Amino acid sequence: MHRMHHTRLAAAVVPLIVLGCTGIGAPKSVTMPPDSAAGEVAFHLAGPNGTAIIVPAVLNGHDSVSLILDTGATLTCLDDSVARDMKLPERIGAVGSGVVVGGTGRIRLVKLDSIKVGGASARNLTACAIDLSNVRQISPKVRGLLGLNFLRNFRVTLDFERNVVRLQPPTQPPTATSASRARSATR
Repeated sequence: MHRMHHTRLAAAVVPLIVLGCTGIGAPKSVTMPPDSAAGEVAFHLAGPNGTAIIVPAVLNGHDSVSLILDTGATLTCLDDSVARDMKLPERIGAVGSGVVVGGTGRIRLVKLDSIKVGGASARNLTACAIDLSNVRQISPKVRGLLGLNFLRNFRVTLDFERNVVRLQPPTQPPTATSASRARSATR
């Protein structure tokens, strides 16, 4: 019985794989502060044996929510109640379908003006609005999933010793030492 409970709870961690959204979801712009420490944000582990990484996020500049960092979710997804409370506008003409634990079907796509995790932010991001009540079994405060349409814009590093996730630009400018070595090699 105990094992079955953990299996069901672990299955709730991966509630969504979005299909049929080609070209939809990418943010219009992404920003990172120049200070790499500003790209760090503390996370905590939740669920059985710490199966979920929970990060704080700020939506549309003022609504703070806890999201599961989910590399298996194509889109960032919010619980229907969050999308409704924030009055997020639907993405007209955008169609998405999803596979969730327990079934498949159409999902509602909504527009987030901005999402900020630590110092990393994205503007004009498509998110899905879906019933994520099963995810709250992992942590009652979780209100969504931080998906690949946000994460893939950054180099993501998880530091489990310090319990921080670091979000950096995908390519860092060369350091002064490596740049001077490169100049020496070309002479």
